[in-house]
Amino acid sequence: MARQVVDGWTVPGFTHVRELGGGASGRVVLAVDDVTQTKVAIKYLDRRLDGNEAFLSRFRLAARRLAQIEDPNLVDFYDFVEAPHGGAAIVMEWVDGVSLRRVVDAQGPTGPLAALSMLGGVLVGLAAAHAKDLVHGSLRPANVLVDGEGNGRLVDLALTPPGSEAQSGPVYAAPELWDGAAAGQASDIYAATAIFYECLTGHPPYSGRSQSALAKAHREAPIPADEVPGPLRDLILTGLAKKPSERPSSAADFLGAVEEAAVAAYGPAWEAQGRSRMTELVKQTQALPEPAPSRGGSRAPAAAPAAKRGGRGRLVAAVVAGVVVVGGAGGAALAFGSGDDGKKAVQPPPSPATSGTPTPALPAGPGPVNPAAAAALAAQVEQAVARTPTGAFSYRRTGGSAIKAQGSFAQATAASPSYQMSVSGQGANVRRTAQARLVADTTYLRSRNTWRPAGNNARTRGYVNLVSHVRWSSSVSNVTTLLRTSTSLRKTNATTYQGTVPLARLSQAPGLGPLYAEVARTTGAQQVTFVMQFDGAMRPLQVRVRAAGPGAKPRSQLLHTSYSRWGQKVSITAPRGAG
Repeated sequence: MARQVVDGWTVPGFTHVRELGGGASGRVVLAVDDVTQTKVAIKYLDRRLDGNEAFLSRFRLAARRLAQIEDPNLVDFYDFVEAPHGGAAIVMEWVDGVSLRRVVDAQGPTGPLAALSMLGGVLVGLAAAHAKDLVHGSLRPANVLVDGEGNGRLVDLALTPPGSEAQSGPVYAAPELWDGAAAGQASDIYAATAIFYECLTGHPPYSGRSQSALAKAHREAPIPADEVPGPLRDLILTGLAKKPSERPSSAADFLGAVEEAAVAAYGPAWEAQGRSRMTELVKQTQALPEPAPSRGGSRAPAAAPAAKRGGRGRLVAAVVAGVVVVGGAGGAALAFGSGDDGKKAVQPPPSPATSGTPTPALPAGPGPVNPAAAAALAAQVEQAVARTPTGAFSYRRTGGSAIKAQGSFAQATAASPSYQMSVSGQGANVRRTAQARLVADTTYLRSRNTWRPAGNNARTRGYVNLVSHVRWSSSVSNVTTLLRTSTSLRKTNATTYQGTVPLARLSQAPGLGPLYAEVARTTGAQQVTFVMQFDGAMRPLQVRVRAAGPGAKPRSQLLHTSYSRWGQKVSITAPRGAG
């Protein structure tokens, strides 16, 4: 396979396969790692970027942070490579999908459920980036890739030089960017809301024949909320507020508001239904003729010079562990396609593993649960997880005191699974994100470069409680207990189940009792509703549990866990020297 050259230089160690597309920040090619044979995407930065030393200095710092983030709604960042005599490139995950830009151009409005699902995914990705003090800067539909499972995934974070954000994405640029303010979390939230608006209506919230006209519209024009469905207007009004201080304080907070509005308007299965609809739209778009490449083909081959590399450790580690790079909670193998035209690289995803046991028969409509079918389903989940008892997760609780966490787990079916996570809460002593490790019943916290067992003191007790909450909420035991104690349970599609459980039952469950006793106490609810989505092997992908108390404005909580990378190589042990 010939090595192709991009602008006279190519990243050493990779063989190009074909061009995928290009945009303002550079052109993207599909490539194969010569050592591991893993397919990746390489973005060769436009000369206006790789020749800008101020930008490169800033992006080198951002690249280190990007390489540390693992989130199902962000395209994995592997490496930043610079040539000694000019030229720079980013090595990234390869995602089989199309850009949201191409989906909306081809299909028009997505409908409210798909739009909500897409907004939720974008906000999850932004929250992960913002936690590392990274902002996107010029978020637009071309920067959101939608994979074959309907998951939205962000690309091109931190690739816009400071001061040029409004000009790079003028249709989605917040008013303060037009006034010269630096891009921040609030401007990312504004852009995400503008994208959400376009998914709902088929067009952006504001238009203009010139950038000055667009700037005036963003600053002064009334927010066009009347064009969106009534239950979603408050989301548009808050997300597109003219002043940054009037928008949600964080992507995580906005996500909580989105989930509450979606459940109230469309029921607890809104996310699974929205992702299913988005999956249909992606398939329909992929069936259409692809747009012509935005740039010409590659030039003649030439020798590749040595380059400065950040290392390929994360990419090699993924291959050594036998992990197919995955995105979202869908569990399908992914390719990468980028650029403003959403060029797609085609690779059929592998068939999901099967458990060898048919999924138990459950009613398709409302009605009492069949205890035998529910127990059989729970047993099937336990057997599937036992075959690959490790993976990655992300968790968030909204309503009451918010909690968010992400990381990896091992021995998922054990009574006390081990976890390694970053976790934070809403209380004064737990706002800062902590690195935690949970082995048996001991929580270890990292302080600078040292791990220590968490003591029973005011400074660490809050994190110990958070870690315990996250462990039980995201445990497979929680999944199977919900199934076994359900009083109603039905199958809503091939991979999704919906049910109801009295909190009195859950409060008596071993291990999980304190978790649900707290839910009952803080919400006043009598029961919880849940929605679960599984992969083809019956391993959990998404679990959403909602409790709402009585009254016109009920106190509610939403517990949401996403699982990915089942079977990845994970070793979680007590830190050395932590006594």
